[in-house]
Amino acid sequence: MTYARKKIFFSYVLSGMLFAIGGCGNSGQNSPESGSVTQIVEPIAEGQPADSEKADEFPDTTEENGGKTGELPDTTEKNGGQEASQNTGNLIEEQSFSVTLRPLGQVQFASYRPDTSQDLFADVTFSIEKNGTRLQELPGVFENNCRSNESFLRVDAVSFLDYNQDGYDDIITICSYSMASGPDAAKEYSEIRYYSGSENGAFIFENEMSVAATSALTEISIETAKSFIGVGKGVSAEPWQQAYIDYLTQESEVESQEGYTLIYLDGDEIPELVEIGDCEAVGCRIVNFSDGAVHVAQLNRLHFSYLEKENLLCNSEGNMDCYYDLVYQIKDGELTLLAEGYYGAEDNSNVQYDEEGNPIYRYEWEGVEMSREDYEKALNAIYDTSRAKDGHLYGESQSVEEMISLLENFAD
Repeated sequence: MTYARKKIFFSYVLSGMLFAIGGCGNSGQNSPESGSVTQIVEPIAEGQPADSEKADEFPDTTEENGGKTGELPDTTEKNGGQEASQNTGNLIEEQSFSVTLRPLGQVQFASYRPDTSQDLFADVTFSIEKNGTRLQELPGVFENNCRSNESFLRVDAVSFLDYNQDGYDDIITICSYSMASGPDAAKEYSEIRYYSGSENGAFIFENEMSVAATSALTEISIETAKSFIGVGKGVSAEPWQQAYIDYLTQESEVESQEGYTLIYLDGDEIPELVEIGDCEAVGCRIVNFSDGAVHVAQLNRLHFSYLEKENLLCNSEGNMDCYYDLVYQIKDGELTLLAEGYYGAEDNSNVQYDEEGNPIYRYEWEGVEMSREDYEKALNAIYDTSRAKDGHLYGESQSVEEMISLLENFAD
């Protein structure tokens, strides 16, 4: 294979009203449990269902206690342990997510439109799934998950967060309904549900808190639902922290990462998030926050260094006698290539060596061929390699759960 310059390119409502007579009643509301919730996940793109093939194996939480208090409820028994979509309506793709929830790890949160063929007032179903199997169906508001005089319209929002700060992620949902008959017929209203997570991974429906918030709030949204229970009071949560948490829970391919770390690349007080791939082919990603959003840049392979708070990063890597130094800086909110150099053998199948046994390489900096000495001078003229810090130390990265916890409790 002849030597060639390498360039790096970055790539990155059942809606309707139902009218009917009768229903299955609203008796038997779930009893409230105590508990009180932080990270909003935007829906995956329409037409893209939650990814069940990439989930981690579900952790065995029963070993330490003999399979008693630590195990999740067996919610698959009702449908014979069949696939999660059995005996439910159609998946609401825009409100279903592949998400990391503590302590479960990566799972699928699935929203299903109700099957109204048996009862017109059947309600939406939420379930926690892994690899196509239901781990738990979240409790409904009414017995048998049927309402008395309200027709389900849509899921408006879902939020995943630790609202009671107990170390286990919780869930907030907002759904819209339409009154089927009576003086308020056809009138729409929204309903908040709080589900608190637990040590064994099961979710508990907070009935009283949900009813109170729905009744008290004139405007219902995820933000008002959080404010109602005091989420964030006394905590200096910043937009960049939440944005990184959202990225980790929604977008990061957790199963292909060795871990995560934070660095300070540019001169501001907001760190950059580094995703460290589990192999050279995956490489590292630099995630920075700017203009209210995260920006992701894919590096080539794993090794990079940076000049802390000087806004300079160098991706120095290569193999098979073909190497490069790619110098980046954050410009207009994006990690942007500033300068590039390449070196290697003309023919890596027949590498030539000098008298001292060193391989004879061809060096180019910004498209200009030069000697090795001049190449090093050109690189160091814009990037002082003697002061550079390694981008990450192998074995010292943090897991996604550890990084989320760090971000939630971050202090400069």
